[in-house]
Parts: sequence; structure tokens; C-alpha cells
Amino acid sequence: MIDPIKILQRAWQILWNYRALWVFGLILALVAGGSAGHRGNNNGMQWREENHTYQMPSYNNPQEFFNDVNQELQKLFQQGIPKMNIPGEDIPAFLWTIAGFVVFMFLVSIVVAITYYVSVNAVIRMVDEYENTGTRMAVREGIRIGWSRSAWRLFLINLIVRLPAILFFLVLLTTGVSIFVAVMNGNMTFTPVSIIVMIVLLFLGIFAVVILSVVLGLVLPFFWRVSIFEGLGVRESLRRGFALVRENWKNAGLMWLVMIGLWIIWIPISIIAGLITLPVILVTSGIAAIIVAIPGLLLVGIFSTFLAGPLPWIGAGLFILFPFFLIAFSPWLLLGSWKAVYTSTVWTLTYREIKALPALTAVTDEEPVGD
Repeated sequence: MIDPIKILQRAWQILWNYRALWVFGLILALVAGGSAGHRGNNNGMQWREENHTYQMPSYNNPQEFFNDVNQELQKLFQQGIPKMNIPGEDIPAFLWTIAGFVVFMFLVSIVVAITYYVSVNAVIRMVDEYENTGTRMAVREGIRIGWSRSAWRLFLINLIVRLPAILFFLVLLTTGVSIFVAVMNGNMTFTPVSIIVMIVLLFLGIFAVVILSVVLGLVLPFFWRVSIFEGLGVRESLRRGFALVRENWKNAGLMWLVMIGLWIIWIPISIIAGLITLPVILVTSGIAAIIVAIPGLLLVGIFSTFLAGPLPWIGAGLFILFPFFLIAFSPWLLLGSWKAVYTSTVWTLTYREIKALPALTAVTDEEPVGD
């Protein structure tokens, strides 16, 4: 059996003695943080404004709802938003601005995705080399070994792992659009039984996808390391990764339990650390505001040529929001980078220990040779 305490202690030593890993950890933390979402508590049923209470109108059938939405959209494009001094003719231009922002963020996400998988590859290889030879690589060397075909294979493996969730989302999207079109054309009606059946199928599908995604996510660290260390293709990495976990399920399960325990411990620690670093966040927020002020004002000037009211400021805010938060919350990003590097190092050491188990067992079982 592997020794989890030994692995955790060694990962901690590597984290603090190998500062070049932190640079790549920032990318890992950025992607991990970007995947988390926040939800508000407003249920959309009622709200208060100017001491008046509004309630959502009731509809007898979905067709009435869609007709009402269509009328409101036509009213928006014709009248705009008078209270905010936004004319109707500016709404299409603002929608094109949002479309430009979506394209911009799509390009940014491509760059971030490339650097993410290069960073994953670099951290795993750098830790392995450090364990083999004691050599600590510089950031430039880490980029060199990270930029390889292995990074592409890591992306494909991760895509396959996420594929059930992606396909489920596409099925939901396609079904939803089909239902919307059918209702708008009057070709579909709903009964209480059909609604209940749809809800049950939806929850069953979500449950199945979540379970499958969790199982694949647990095995993902082994998929990646098999691909990197054994130089295998995607399909063979998946097969060998499953075989490795199946043959060493006790050790893998033990480390999963340990990592779950660490994750539970990390939650209150991260909250406390976040509260302690709030004064630092205030300082970095001020620095971020100064840095993004000039490009933000330039964007306001550009958008003012074809937008009116607060829309130029809203459009500029969309584009500068990402760099602002990136700089403002950089201390929390650093904490996340330590966690990302530590987690990756633990799984790399675990893989090395599991792969070394047959050799260690063979040495232990050998009979001592007499003189």
C-alpha cells in the first residue's frame, strides 16, 4: 500500500521549494476559478422597486407566454428604454457590441485553454524530473517541455471525460429549441402528465450524467499521467488508465478519500485566508482600476460614436471587466495557484508510487542471499 502521509508531506515540500511551479499554477487556478459560477437568490417571481410590488403575470398556456415575450421584444426595439435614455435604434447596435464581446472572450478562452494544458503538462513533467534527478527547471524550461504533443492529448482526454455533460447539454438545447419552435407554430400542446414526464426524464438524465462525470473525473489524473509518462495516444491512455485504477483500486480509492478530506479542510481555510487578505484586495483593486481606466475610457469614446445613454459605459465595462478582476483578485489567484500545484503534485507522486509498487514488492519478496 502507498503511504498517503508521505505523499502529502513530499508534495508540500515540493510546493515551497519549487517556486517556478507557481507561475504555471496561476494559469491552473485561473481556469479552475473561471469554471465556478454564482447564483443569486432572486427567484424571478416578484421584486420591489420604488415601494411598489410587481408580480409575474400568469399564463394559461405556453403559447400566451411566448406571444407576450415577442410583444415585449418588439416594444423594446421600437421604444427602447426611456427611463435610461436609451433609444430603440441603439438596441441592435448594443447587441452587436455584445456579440463582439462574445467573440473577444471566445478568442481569449482559446488562448487560456492552450496555456492551461501546456501548464498542466509542464507541472507534471517538472515534478517528475525533480523527483528523478533533483533538478529544478526555470519557467522557460517548463514552457519548453510543456509545449508538446502531450498537451494536445491532455486536451482530447479531458474533452472525452467532459463529453457526456456536453452531449447532454446539446440534447437539452436542441430539444428546447424544437419545443419553442413547435409551440410558436401552434404544433405542440402540454398536458400535466407530459410536463411531469419531461421533468422526471430531465432529473434522471442529470443524475446519470453527474454520476458518470464524477467517475470519469476521478480517473482523469491517471489518464493524464499515463499519456504523459508512457507517451501513449488518447485511446490507449484511457484503456491503460482504467486498467491501472482497476488493478490498484485500494490505493487509488485511499488517495481519493484523502483528497476529498483535504478539499473539505480547504473550504474553511480559504474563507479565513480570503477574509485576512481583504485589505490586500482593496489595494490591488485600486491598482486594477488605475490600470484599466485608460483603455476603458478609450472604449467609451469609441462606443459613444454609435451608442447613447449608459450603453457606451456598459459596453466598455464588459471588455475591461476580465482584466480588472484578474488584477484585483490576484492575491486570491495566488492562493488558488498553490492549491492547484499541490493537488497536481500529489497525484503525480501517487502515480509514481503506484507504478513503483510491483518493483518494491518484488524486492521485498526476494530471499536474502547467503555468503
